[in-house]
Amino acid sequence: MDRQLMRKKTVEVATSTMMSRLLGLVREVMIARYLGVGIIADAFITAFKIPNSLRKVFAEGALSAALVPTFVMVGQKDNKKAVSELMTLSMIIFQSVLAVLCVFIYYKAEHIIRIIVPGWFCISEPRTVSIFGIRLIDNAIGTCIYLLTIGQANEQALLAVSYLRILIPFILFLSMSALLASALQSVHHFFVPAFGQVLINIIFITGIGICMLYRLPVSALCIFILASGAVQLLWHLQAYFKLGFGFGQVTSESWQAMKRVLHKFIPCLLSMSVMELLLFVSTSVASFLPAGSIALIYYANRFMGIPLGIFSRAFSTVLFPYFAKVGAYAHKRLSFYLFEAAKLIYWVMVPVSLMLACVAEKLFLTLFLSKKFTIEHVYEAKTILIVFIIGLLFFSLNHILLNLYYALHETRIPLVISIIVLIIDIILSYFLLMPMFGAPGIAMATVIVSMMQTVLFAAGLYYFFDFAFYWRQFFQFALRASAQLMIVGVPFAAAYWVLTQFMSSLSPFWAHFLLATVIFWIWFIPLGAAAFFILFKTRSLFGIRLYFLE
Repeated sequence: MDRQLMRKKTVEVATSTMMSRLLGLVREVMIARYLGVGIIADAFITAFKIPNSLRKVFAEGALSAALVPTFVMVGQKDNKKAVSELMTLSMIIFQSVLAVLCVFIYYKAEHIIRIIVPGWFCISEPRTVSIFGIRLIDNAIGTCIYLLTIGQANEQALLAVSYLRILIPFILFLSMSALLASALQSVHHFFVPAFGQVLINIIFITGIGICMLYRLPVSALCIFILASGAVQLLWHLQAYFKLGFGFGQVTSESWQAMKRVLHKFIPCLLSMSVMELLLFVSTSVASFLPAGSIALIYYANRFMGIPLGIFSRAFSTVLFPYFAKVGAYAHKRLSFYLFEAAKLIYWVMVPVSLMLACVAEKLFLTLFLSKKFTIEHVYEAKTILIVFIIGLLFFSLNHILLNLYYALHETRIPLVISIIVLIIDIILSYFLLMPMFGAPGIAMATVIVSMMQTVLFAAGLYYFFDFAFYWRQFFQFALRASAQLMIVGVPFAAAYWVLTQFMSSLSPFWAHFLLATVIFWIWFIPLGAAAFFILFKTRSLFGIRLYFLE
């Protein structure tokens, strides 16, 4: 692998992703102030989550996993004409299917919401329903069956239905952009797809600001979101044409290439659909909790997206085309690249996890606290975030492991693994952890199944593809990385404690100003950046060698 080019591309993607995540953070703060934590916030987040999840299937997820390797294969001889023909056929097939799906969701929006959040459909009169002497409403399963059939929609459900009908065309813009992005990524052009999300966030933030300023309803914000998707599509189109691609006639060669795409896409579709259902489990279970629980889980999870997006997703996105090429002629060499990728992820994500855990309360206290986001919400969101942080390392590893399967053109194994963890997640969430711990219990179930997913993904590579896992070497590396983190991190942790104690001793005004407002980040971010800079510069002193950084 050309590591210098990979580092350049990773930094390129990571920079755009970091801009997107920072803008996304601004967006979430503004949403929290615009919608707060309650009925409207839950309804909007649930409705918006549906086109976002379809994006993982018909855009960046299954579709990209199937198209990128095929575009790489078709365009190996700089055959842009063949790529253009395949793009034309892809647009016709995938967008037609997606348009039909959008029409179906529009007309069946209430049924979709009923399935996703059954807790929002109430029983008008408490009663016991029995069939052949078997009571159905006296247990959790029976209640869910009743709510999914004839339960009455509450205010949250009605709002979610109206928002969903406006937002569902958003996926059409995202899917067309993803098709174009696959062609760009196949020639190692990653900046435009990465910066597209920045454009979406800019328009999204503008829309929230206008809605807050003129007290517009949430439906107006939904219109701005649709506009952001259209702008992203235009952004991808100009780059696509600029690189010499276009649209051509459908030929027998493009049909043969499409058969290869569909051969990969259909299993990827099933696998990614199951993985997206995993994400909907938390929303579904949280619908039985008090209003605002879905919003709190969402806000906490968004902070997880910052390190995941800036590093692990950017890293895995750049690695994927290389994995596809190496897997085509020397897949055993991928064992080494997996080992080195795991080392880098461990070295980056462990200190990030610890730092996030230390400032979890500050994140919500300084950025979200308002009349609509109370101090009680701050404490609950902090707890949920800390639980999520436990799984940050495993969330990151799963991106790399899943891309390895797709690079090897294997989709059945991830599908089976995803179904297994989905069933376990439902059992843990509905029947064990949510009844015991509420919203933090839902996050706990997500972390547990992510750990299981990592183990199962690794086991599948070992048993079916003869991957070598360098456990002893990785354990030795982890010890050195932990020693470095302790030696470098303890002085910075002590400095943070001394500074917070000193500021707390000041007058109430200055203590609040420095510790409980956005001013906190003005002095904390340079402190944290200095810690990571020293970690980077001292890695050789601890015998830490990272293939992708050397």
